[in-house]
Amino acid sequence: MNKFLLVLSFVALATTAKAQFYSVKTNLLGLATTNLNVEAGISVHRNWSLHLPVNYNPWVFSGNKRFQNITVEPGARYWFLESFSQGFIGIQSIYSRFHVGGTNKYRYDGYGVGMGLSYGYSKVIRKRWNLEFEAGLGVLWADYTKYLCKTCGAPQGDERKLYLIPSKASISLVYLF
Repeated sequence: MNKFLLVLSFVALATTAKAQFYSVKTNLLGLATTNLNVEAGISVHRNWSLHLPVNYNPWVFSGNKRFQNITVEPGARYWFLESFSQGFIGIQSIYSRFHVGGTNKYRYDGYGVGMGLSYGYSKVIRKRWNLEFEAGLGVLWADYTKYLCKTCGAPQGDERKLYLIPSKASISLVYLF
C-alpha cells in the first residue's frame, strides 16, 4: 500500500498543471436591441470550453411593443486551435420564458426549449480582451398562449410549435482572466 501511495504521489507531482482560463462577455448586438446580457465561460481543456449566457429584456415600448424574455443557453465549444483563440464550433441548449407583442394584432406569452449549433471566431485585441463573432441555427419547441389585442385581449388558445430559429447572432466583447 505504501509503494502504491509513493508511486501515486510521484505521478501526481510529475503531471504538469494547466492554467484554466475564465471569461466574461457581453453581446454588443444584443445590447443594441435592448437585451441585457452576460456570459460566463471556463476553459476545461486545451480545446474545450463551457459557457453560460443569460439574456434579459424587461422593457415595454410605445404602442405596447415588447420582446420581454429571460433566456439561458448553457453550452460547450470545441476550439480548433485552443480555448478562446480563433475558430470554434458550439452546441447549446436553450430555455426561454417570453412575452412578445405589439407588432401585430396578437401577443404571445409562454416558454420555449431547444438546442442549437453555432460557428464562431474569437480575435485577440489585447492581452485580456477578445472580440468574438458567432452565428448559429437551432430548433425551439414553444408552448405559449396567444392573446387577441396588444394589451387586454382575451386568450385565443394555447399553441405548441417547433420552430427553426437563429440560435446565435453575436458580436461580443470578451474579458479573459
